[in-house]
Amino acid sequence: MPRQFWHRLLLCCALLMLALPAPSWAARERKVLVLYSLGADSASAWQRLIHKGLSAELADKNLTSVLGVFEERFDAVRVGDEQAQAGMEQYLRTKYAHIQFDAIITENYVAARFLSERPDLFRGVPRHYLNHGRLNWQPPDGTAYQVQADFGRTIGIIPQVAPDVRHVVVIGDSTERIQESVNGVRQVAGNFARQMSFEYWDQLSYAEIFRQAALLRPGSAIFLLPTYHDSTGARRRPVDIARQLAATTQVPIFTNWEAIVVPGVVGGYVVSAERIGRAIAKILMQQPPDIAGIPGYLFDYGAVQRFHLQNIPPTAQWVNRPQSVFEQYLWQILAGATLIVLEGILISALIVALRSRRQTLHALHDERNQLEARVLQRTLELMVANTKLEQLATTDPLTGIGNRRRMTEQINKELERSRRFKHPLSLLMVDIDHFKNVNDIYGHEAGDRAIVAVARALAGGMRNIDMASRFGGEEFVLLMPETDVDVASGAAERLRCDVAALRIEGDNGEQIALTVSIGVAASLPEGPPDSASSLISRADKALYRAKHEGRDRVVSA
Repeated sequence: MPRQFWHRLLLCCALLMLALPAPSWAARERKVLVLYSLGADSASAWQRLIHKGLSAELADKNLTSVLGVFEERFDAVRVGDEQAQAGMEQYLRTKYAHIQFDAIITENYVAARFLSERPDLFRGVPRHYLNHGRLNWQPPDGTAYQVQADFGRTIGIIPQVAPDVRHVVVIGDSTERIQESVNGVRQVAGNFARQMSFEYWDQLSYAEIFRQAALLRPGSAIFLLPTYHDSTGARRRPVDIARQLAATTQVPIFTNWEAIVVPGVVGGYVVSAERIGRAIAKILMQQPPDIAGIPGYLFDYGAVQRFHLQNIPPTAQWVNRPQSVFEQYLWQILAGATLIVLEGILISALIVALRSRRQTLHALHDERNQLEARVLQRTLELMVANTKLEQLATTDPLTGIGNRRRMTEQINKELERSRRFKHPLSLLMVDIDHFKNVNDIYGHEAGDRAIVAVARALAGGMRNIDMASRFGGEEFVLLMPETDVDVASGAAERLRCDVAALRIEGDNGEQIALTVSIGVAASLPEGPPDSASSLISRADKALYRAKHEGRDRVVSA
């Protein structure tokens, strides 16, 4: 064909592409804040699957240049629900003070509760509560997308694939959220009364669960809910519980949670974390998410073979399935075929080299633009990482409260404010009595639990304007602004009693009683000016006196 024909054809195509309207969300970069409840991918199998689905959905749409996704994690798996929320509001306000978001998305119950209880945080920004874990709840300030558990299907799959099962053990915990699931199982259990009996292990310790699970015999099955606590208050990740159960018991384990389907756990009708991640991506793109399509059948291939399960639904997905020879060497086969195709392409390329030169230059230009966008994205990620590192540098990793550095900075700030506004300022130095004996007799893990329990008691017994920090070892410092020494001494006595009421479980189940000695010092506006070191020194001397006078007491400087 004549060269003029091809030139005209290319010009028409270019004009047609320019005339097509761009999607509304592509007009400018859309900034969205996503709040996750369960922590980093490394700490939570559920979170890892969510991020996998989110990344896959966004990669399919090639939206890197038009979406600004900011992610924050509460880390409830590691530190607990309440500790995960402590200080997060001020952190978000400070970090994103100069960013105008187009939407905020929360995933799971901790993040949803945090955001719904703070209507003034990012006021006016549309809110989306996904998989919020609260039945019959409608947020007054946003849109709720709750993944409803279908326990009829969840329990109904057991007699379908394992008709010999006559006894089902339901494992959960006593928290309100998991009790809703336990009650959901109880409601449908009557529908299967002729086929199976049900037993509920939601008030046991982990040791009792694993011991009794090892005694189960054929004809029984386990239905495992995502359990984070046991009856003693001990915390473990659900995926770790699933792995230990699979290694302990001789009966099939079913679940309704995708993250628990590890090798050895059968699976069943589960809520898919990966599909929740794709739903988040849909909301990011201002598209309606497919909430009804999130649950589905998922089975572990090895567990199905081990327990000789049958009648697996044809729509079920498989995990840990062995690959065929073709699947195993797929890339090698494709590479060989690609080489053959490339030879033909290279021969053809010699003919169309001049014509393709312009296309190559255009592709290089696009690649350069994409590289610049990736460099900018990495720069922003580095800035966010540095901000998080600064926060970690001022937080005690064991207890989650402030550390010595943060407390010293806060004391200097409060001393300056005390001098300016003529307010008293009190400081409490707290030390766990005979802590070395706890480590020597009961072990360092018991010592760590003691430190965490005392930190929670101290922080929980203070006002919002007060601050608690771990100063080092078993020593804590409490700062009480606008408080004279008498009020601070009364508060110290109350905290001493709170700690005395604590009981910590040792490694062998022993109950450990704790006491603390507290030294109190105050900086008065009419007195000589104080520094952080002088105030701490006076409180430390008062603490020394409390130790010298017999411990388990409060002494004022």
